[in-house]
Amino acid sequence: MEAVRIFEHGDPSVLRFGEYPPPVAGAQDVLVRVLATSVSRWDLTYRTGAWNSGPYRGKGNPGRRTFPLPMQLGRDAVGIVESTGADVTRFAVGDLVVALPHPENPWSIEAMRGLGNLSTDIDLPAHTVFGGNAQFVALPESFWLPLPPGVSPQTAAAAMWSYSTAHRILVDRLDSRLGNVVVIVGASGGMGSACLNLAVAMGVRAIALTRSQDKVDYVKARGAHHAVVVDPGEPESVLAAQSEIRQLSGGDGADGAIELSGDRRMLRLCIDAVRLGGTVVPVGADWTGTPVPLTDQDLTRLELNVKGIRGSRIRDQRSVLELLRHGAITPEIFRILPLSEVREAHQLLEAGKATGRIVLDPWQ
Repeated sequence: MEAVRIFEHGDPSVLRFGEYPPPVAGAQDVLVRVLATSVSRWDLTYRTGAWNSGPYRGKGNPGRRTFPLPMQLGRDAVGIVESTGADVTRFAVGDLVVALPHPENPWSIEAMRGLGNLSTDIDLPAHTVFGGNAQFVALPESFWLPLPPGVSPQTAAAAMWSYSTAHRILVDRLDSRLGNVVVIVGASGGMGSACLNLAVAMGVRAIALTRSQDKVDYVKARGAHHAVVVDPGEPESVLAAQSEIRQLSGGDGADGAIELSGDRRMLRLCIDAVRLGGTVVPVGADWTGTPVPLTDQDLTRLELNVKGIRGSRIRDQRSVLELLRHGAITPEIFRILPLSEVREAHQLLEAGKATGRIVLDPWQ
């Protein structure tokens, strides 16, 4: 089969497209002919080796094996069942299915606590087992859900990773309510676009922060009630952005903020832009281990809430499929490329030229 794998870390040239042996399905596995997969910023992090670098070298996330090589990237995969293992009961040949970007181990103590996204003793596609950047992929039966009728494979591939995580951020970490005001930094990317789309569906007023005037029309078209252009390197620009956010939120500040860029200056802006008792969710990371720009006084004087996010739960992923089924969300697809052009996809994403998600077609 044709697939893309990495055997070392580095720039996009380490992505090796070619012929590889197809996977062999075990007794509990489902072998799927992949019709659509995608490229995310996590793929860039894995490819460059940043996830295993710095103070996290050799450690990774608690409960996860460190990233092994070789690896086949692609957390999202949508396709048609080619064959099933002897113990599989939920799927049959010909079924259309969607891979879970965050499968869970229901017997882990974390899942029993309601935090299935932190499940231990389980592999994740494109993280510790081969992902969807191939013509065929074999994963356990519990890693798949049915593709809802009327939803295209490309749409589902563009939605699952980003919308599932965005759903958990808005619903769980921010506890967003009708009429809330939320600041989104990095709103033009795949995750940011998903946050905007879901915020609109929830009746949440989104303020998009962007460094580029060229992105203003895009984020507004995606549902941002307001777009604020800010240069984090210019103190006057940052102060003006803080002032504008407070004006747009009635003078109190935003109810919550989502920081997707990984820029500590933007994270500091978010902290200063939320209301008393507000919540900030840092999502972006540069993996250097440098402390965030937060003081104990910030926590006390603002009664500030800072909440981490590490993926989505099964219920978030099922909710996204239901929203797709009913046409309540519309994932933004920047471009659909052949799998053979995966290097271009990485370059576009790395250069910040992609708005929304890049989908790969293994058969194009």
